[in-house]
Amino acid sequence: QQWVNFSAPTPNQDAIAQALRQARQPYEGFETYYAYLANEYKRKRGILEQALLGAGMTPLRPPGSFFIMADSSQIEVPDSYLQQETAAMPTSPMPRDWACSRWLTETVGVTAIPPSAFYSKPTISLAQNLLRFAFCKSDETLYEAQERLEKYFGSAR
Repeated sequence: QQWVNFSAPTPNQDAIAQALRQARQPYEGFETYYAYLANEYKRKRGILEQALLGAGMTPLRPPGSFFIMADSSQIEVPDSYLQQETAAMPTSPMPRDWACSRWLTETVGVTAIPPSAFYSKPTISLAQNLLRFAFCKSDETLYEAQERLEKYFGSAR
């Protein structure tokens, strides 16, 4: 068993308290580290939103989080991917979001998370046209994803 989450040694508590105090100070031209971090994630979200729009997907902008959902209904998923079977898939036949995620990964080189992985079996179909992408990545990774999507889908369909 893992008990680390129940253990908070005094030196760790002190270090965390100091870090939380320091984060309230000005940072990189922002009022606080928190303001800087929020700005960074908004900027990164914008890079990913533009990449998804260029690929013909409609991003669903979250007010928080570092994941973004996108409507992928305009993307045609090859039948061969819809017919695949894996031990991990939640239902048979493979849900469209799983097939689209696999296809994007293998063909385009950009990986999405199939949201139906988080749905109950009776509601899996609600996620069929959705994909979940993470933007808590380096700028280099986000721009590489944008480049790959642009290369495959062309820019701004």
